[in-house]
Amino acid sequence: MQPFMNSPENYHILESLDSLVQSISENQKEFFQKVSEIRDNHYTLVKSYYEESRRLIEMLKETAFLCSLMFNIQDEKSICASAINILRKLLENPVAIRILSTSNSHTKLEILAEESSAAFSIKSLCTKSPLSCIAIKTCRPIIHSPLESAVPCPEMMESPEQYAHICFPLIADGVAFGCINILFEHDTDIMLLKRNIDLINILAGYVSLAIHNNRLIKTVKKEALTDKLTGLPNRRFGMEALQNEINRSKRYGHVFSIAMVDIDHFKLVNDNHGHTEGDKVLTLMADLARKCLRNVDLVARFGGEEFLIILPETDIDKACVVVERFCRIFNEASLSDVLNAKNLTLSGGIAQFPHDGGDVLSLLKAADERLYLAKNSGRNRIVAGKLN
Repeated sequence: MQPFMNSPENYHILESLDSLVQSISENQKEFFQKVSEIRDNHYTLVKSYYEESRRLIEMLKETAFLCSLMFNIQDEKSICASAINILRKLLENPVAIRILSTSNSHTKLEILAEESSAAFSIKSLCTKSPLSCIAIKTCRPIIHSPLESAVPCPEMMESPEQYAHICFPLIADGVAFGCINILFEHDTDIMLLKRNIDLINILAGYVSLAIHNNRLIKTVKKEALTDKLTGLPNRRFGMEALQNEINRSKRYGHVFSIAMVDIDHFKLVNDNHGHTEGDKVLTLMADLARKCLRNVDLVARFGGEEFLIILPETDIDKACVVVERFCRIFNEASLSDVLNAKNLTLSGGIAQFPHDGGDVLSLLKAADERLYLAKNSGRNRIVAGKLN
């Protein structure tokens, strides 16, 4: 027999085996290379995901912290300015940021705060009707880019085609009362914006709550310091305003006067015409005070039919002229068809700071004593002279 290697057939078999082993080796090498690439890609993705998650967590912490500071701000415009500063940190180069709120009549959107690049004007945009605002109507964020097929907000139709916009509704107690409107260049990476949409939505929630709380606090304070019937400041507000005027006048060395004014025979109005007529008389007096007295003067319902008038930087003689003029106007108005009770008159006493008193109680005491002197002297008069 011939040796195994000397056989041509065997030689070809060995050659094929060699080729097969080499091919397996190359495939194995390629396989391990692919596995290594997959491992590297996996590591890169995990690292990227971890870094992005950490970035979002840090941004969320910072945003939540900055937003929490809003609740220490008592001015609505300052709240909005703070929100715009936060948005500048969250977003890359927005063209304009604006915060809008519905008007008291809910018929139009009003700008609370805005900031834009020097080359862009946004005064004519998105200040129309809240009924056309998609973000307000749907109570959800709206994202539009000219590069996408989405329909833009009708309130933004006037904006140039090169701008994208995002609108976030401001919602409190389940009611949308405004929106945050942000404009970008048309080639802005929308996917990048969508990555931050949850953060901006959280910010919008904080802004909504801060503004709503601020308005509630102001409403409560106003109600606590306002007479419900007349709408004038009440006794508490009047006392605080008087103390503030004393402090200011002491600081600058100024004089001012106060008047205590009372409706003559007011009990007879209630007895003869009913309390509804009495309320009309008080309301009329309040309306006339708002219209006829000077803008710098303050009128407060001090109690019952008695009113306090504070006349800043006015000496007692000039104050007497102002108050007597008001009394004449009130008497003339009572002769019209507005009231059933006719020919009503006022009595008053005037005191001057610091001549008649250097503090709240002494000034009120002097004015009150002069008021009762006017009453005891026949009513329908103002007493401003020295007490006997």
